[in-house]
Amino acid sequence: MLLQISTKKILRCVAFLLVFLQMGTHCFSQVVWTEPAFPSQEDDIKLFYDATQGNGALETFATVYAHTGVITSNSNNANDWQHVQGNWGTPDPNVLMQSEGNNIYSLSFNINDFYGVEPGEIVDKLAFVFRNADGSTVGRAADGEDIFFDLTPENEFSVNIISPADNSIVQIAPATVDIELQTSEKAFVEIFLSGNSIFQDSTSSVDFSEFLFSLGNQKLEFKFSTVDTSFSLFRTFVVLNDAYPIINIPPEAVNGLNYLEDGKLGFKLTAPIKWHVFLLCPANNYSPNIDYLMLTNGLGDFWVELDSSLFTNGQNNYQYLIDPTFINEPVKLADPFSTVVLDPSNDDEVEPEVLNRYGSYPDGLTTGRVTAFDLEPEDFNWTDANFEKPTKSNLVIYELLLRDFLADHSFESLIDTLDYLDNLGVTAIELMPINEFEGNNSWGYNPSFHMAVDKYYGSTTELKQFINACHERGIAVINDVVFNHAFSQSPLCQMYWNAADFRPAANSPYLNETPRHPFNVGFDFNHESDLTKDWVKQILSYWIEEFHFDGFRFDLSKGFTQRNSGNNAGLMAQFDQGRIDILTDYADHIWSHDSDAYMICEHFADNDEETVLSDYGMMLWANTTFQFAEAAMGYISGFSQASYRSRGWDEPNLIAYAESHDEERMAYKIDTWGNSTSSYNVKETWTKADRIIATNMIYLSIPGPKMLWQFGELGYDFSINTCENGTVNDNCRLSLKPVRWDYQEQESRAYMYDRISALLKLRKEQEFFKTEDFDIPSDSYTKRVILRGNDIQALSIANFDVIPKDINPQFPSTGTWYDFFTGEAIEITDPEAIMSFEPGEYHLYLTEPLMPEDGFISSSSDLQSERISLSPNPLKTGDYISWCSHNSIDILSVNLISIDGRTQQLDWQKGNSCLEISTTGINAGFYYVQLESDQGRYHSSVIITE
Repeated sequence: MLLQISTKKILRCVAFLLVFLQMGTHCFSQVVWTEPAFPSQEDDIKLFYDATQGNGALETFATVYAHTGVITSNSNNANDWQHVQGNWGTPDPNVLMQSEGNNIYSLSFNINDFYGVEPGEIVDKLAFVFRNADGSTVGRAADGEDIFFDLTPENEFSVNIISPADNSIVQIAPATVDIELQTSEKAFVEIFLSGNSIFQDSTSSVDFSEFLFSLGNQKLEFKFSTVDTSFSLFRTFVVLNDAYPIINIPPEAVNGLNYLEDGKLGFKLTAPIKWHVFLLCPANNYSPNIDYLMLTNGLGDFWVELDSSLFTNGQNNYQYLIDPTFINEPVKLADPFSTVVLDPSNDDEVEPEVLNRYGSYPDGLTTGRVTAFDLEPEDFNWTDANFEKPTKSNLVIYELLLRDFLADHSFESLIDTLDYLDNLGVTAIELMPINEFEGNNSWGYNPSFHMAVDKYYGSTTELKQFINACHERGIAVINDVVFNHAFSQSPLCQMYWNAADFRPAANSPYLNETPRHPFNVGFDFNHESDLTKDWVKQILSYWIEEFHFDGFRFDLSKGFTQRNSGNNAGLMAQFDQGRIDILTDYADHIWSHDSDAYMICEHFADNDEETVLSDYGMMLWANTTFQFAEAAMGYISGFSQASYRSRGWDEPNLIAYAESHDEERMAYKIDTWGNSTSSYNVKETWTKADRIIATNMIYLSIPGPKMLWQFGELGYDFSINTCENGTVNDNCRLSLKPVRWDYQEQESRAYMYDRISALLKLRKEQEFFKTEDFDIPSDSYTKRVILRGNDIQALSIANFDVIPKDINPQFPSTGTWYDFFTGEAIEITDPEAIMSFEPGEYHLYLTEPLMPEDGFISSSSDLQSERISLSPNPLKTGDYISWCSHNSIDILSVNLISIDGRTQQLDWQKGNSCLEISTTGINAGFYYVQLESDQGRYHSSVIITE
């Protein structure tokens, strides 16, 4: 530890004691230190790094490189590195450290010059991690965080308390405490142990040991006096007897926070092999205190009951300190069963009203992530008692990533887009992971707290409001959960951690030391462990009971195995009864809470195993994006694997999808690789729109649950590998993508939305889409789906070639058939008769004259020939928009859609041949106007100014 106290910063530093010493040995060695011991920003310094300390990852390495920056007056937060030095992953000579022997390495530099500090910029601290040449092994602090070193203003009195390192020291009696400190100049130093003087002298250094006679809480006071100042610093610690009492824990207690009677709170942690656990909280200044020692039942469970009054006034947060007595490697962490966490590295991007509910992060009192909670269980007013989940066969899932769907990435705004999604016709929304993951800018598959709502998206209340609003519209909500792995910030990783190899320790009861399969990311869970199973089940129960989620999509469910397939993907996919047993156990647990809940597996195992899971009632993903995109681009493809019957399944439990978050976007593929002839080009705007509609028509006609990827209904044409600067690069797969609600303003995209929406609504309403009597008699370019319902038959057919074709549509019966989109009737007397299809031509023929609920939708050629003009445009808010038509059209409604998808109905009146549309009460902005008439839907865009 390097703690520096200047005479001008005494009050701040008393509360803000940064720890650089990492607990790992009794001698409390420092990770980094400098010569001179108290450097200022202008100094030449020699920095030392002890590779045996911190996480110890670089111990025995012959060559070590620094990766370093500074925290300055220009930093946005305490972790915002400036002027970073070191070209990561290369043998950069600028940051090559010199070996001093015994795993000590040094680097000499002038602070201002080395970092290129700007004139007037104040350096507060130096920041470091250390690495080997290629960056594959990294030396960090013991908790895996960056290492920081405080600077102090020149010529000001400073103190470096080396031992005790911080307020997290616990001793087992009989014991001694090592006391060591330095001062930047000679001072009169007095040291008191629990009020008794144990040292006094005029000196610049102190180094001795003191025997501890008493058990319980102990307090060290360090009093410093110079000519100019006098102040005290404190260390608190605990001395324990080696006898550890065994208690009975309430049998109904769950891991994490328990709300008890009489204003009590119970805290439970299951941590086998651990010996001592303290609860840290504001009431004990995040330091171990005998009154907050958690007692054990001798079976690996720890428990403490506290009065809720200890957590009032915005101090409703806590951590655990595990084994600070060095029986095992000590660790401080947030609760593995946190429902909300405070994160000093990422919370600056969280909305203040979300943070205010849980109090501020305890800066200066602790480090790492902190569990936050409501003082009383939230009594949310659910109004979804009458909600009935859509049947599996009627599921149309809209998969979305909040980060890339809405500019403010919030649950609150997602509620405002439900008009858009409801009108589209989806029956379920699948949220990509919304639990706490590392950082904020992510897909979410790097989880750290599996049970905590990520505050970047909003509060727990706002998530409940969103789900409740969906249920009121008949829309189910599915939670994408990631139980295959955790990342290093997870408490379950940190609690049993091999810091030197940066992986779970061999004795972890939750995680495998090394992954069991080739597709693993992060750190691999052992799902045969009873503790892991209990952890998964408690989280699933929480999402169902507390948030009313309707089901789960299990990411990488094929990874739930202890059979070690190494790098052999084929072996991993083979039938695995152990994996089946794990998944059926989880399914039974889910269904014990909600018998109608969905369990969806991203499995991709051999069909014999997937058949067992389907027969058990699970749904499984089927990646058919290549086949559907090939057809849309104008190339040969087959769709047979999109049908559950092609796999020999009895139930329609296959979710075959044409687009998903994991695959390249269809519209981008068409734009980049689409086929063409001299007279027909699939890349042309309206042609592309028709081909995307045709693909969706065939796809949605196949019985069974379906899934759309966000904005696919508008032809989202940014690559999955689009970088934030607009370029396309494989390294940018997970990068932030453009949010394009303005697509609705483009007529070709609005046309796509209208036709796909009409298909979805027809699919939701009509039973013939659920028939078991169907065929998919497709060839290289012609795709068909024949549906034989009890009352209605349907033929979905499209020519995906880029040239005209004479096709036998294979109508299943003679008689009158009706085109769903245009209402055109055709008489079929010979089911084998040949019909001519233009390239990209598609039809949905029905034996009954059904039509889209908003009337027949014009063809793309019709939409291109008549464009709507509104005037004035732009106009001021409150003015009237005028639209004049030369045709006799009855207007049914006029809707205004904002660029983020919010819809509101406008007042209008008809005078002569023109329509007058009021904008009273409409805020300035760019909008999309939608006019519903007896002859179809009309579109335009308009700008409203102040």
